[in-house]
Amino acid sequence: MRVVVLWFRQLDAWVRRLFLLSGLVAIVGAVLVYTPTDYYVTAPGAAIDTSRLVVVENGSPHRGRLYMLVVNTQPANLFWYLYAKLDSRAVLETKQEYLGSFESYAEYLDWNQRLMEDSQRTARAVAFELLGYGEGVRSVGARVVGILSDSPVRGILQAGDVITAIGGEPVSGVAALRARLAGYPGGAEVEASVLRDGAQLTLVLPTRASEEAGREGTAVLGITVQEELEFDDDAVPVEIRSGSIFGPSAGLMFTLQIVDQLTPGGLTDRVVAGTGTIEPDGRVGVIGGVQQKVYTAEAAGAELMFVPAGNYADAAAVATRIQVVPVEHVRDALGWLRSDPG
Repeated sequence: MRVVVLWFRQLDAWVRRLFLLSGLVAIVGAVLVYTPTDYYVTAPGAAIDTSRLVVVENGSPHRGRLYMLVVNTQPANLFWYLYAKLDSRAVLETKQEYLGSFESYAEYLDWNQRLMEDSQRTARAVAFELLGYGEGVRSVGARVVGILSDSPVRGILQAGDVITAIGGEPVSGVAALRARLAGYPGGAEVEASVLRDGAQLTLVLPTRASEEAGREGTAVLGITVQEELEFDDDAVPVEIRSGSIFGPSAGLMFTLQIVDQLTPGGLTDRVVAGTGTIEPDGRVGVIGGVQQKVYTAEAAGAELMFVPAGNYADAAAVATRIQVVPVEHVRDALGWLRSDPG
């Protein structure tokens, strides 16, 4: 009987220690998860077979795999901050470094969701043009997607406005807008043609002086803009189910997947990963987080990875098992696959 009582007392002490330890773990976990920091973290994420996302009417996915690459990027709580300090594959950035001109993470996400939508339409139109089904994409203005807190046009321009001319000279896109404004000194007022909710407006816009290297003193509006595009993308019904994935960096791989499904026999039998924006003329634009995407592609077992030429040096610096192939235009990737299908 004494042995049984002693056993119960020992068990009771063990249970108390277990509860104490569990409570301590819960407290530490809560502190790690719910303590914010002033940083954002970018870490390796997932490789996703684009044939699972891209559905082309009468198209056929093939044996090869064309992976898009997604990084894990988010505001860093204390857990992610410590993780990034311990794992050299993760990168920490300050709020200003990460968000740039955006005032909030929500505004940044909204902008990147729009970029994803544009990248899908661009991928369809460029793929169809390459296959001889349409005329591709053309830029018809500069769309306002954000207005800085110190912008002189705050209260005059609105997010969603499309600037189509400055001083009577047409603005076909972002580069044209910058070129037109460069002809005015900072502080000058400029006349702008603006499309808002289908109505054409003429607005007089105040400017301020640029502090950007090489453009010091020239006029800027203090806004974030992107290309306003027209797409010839309805030749063949294509659905791209991107879900909660945002940003434009899957544009290249969406384009390749559409071409693959509409090409008899497909483009390759290999496991291919890739990243890069797709521009209206088919050029492949640079992206962020390329090293984290190399780690992701290698973990997924990809044999080669297409990267924008401008990201090649950074990607090659960390690649250990994967062949990194730089591309400047989607035709470079298509040419490589067709010459070496695997």
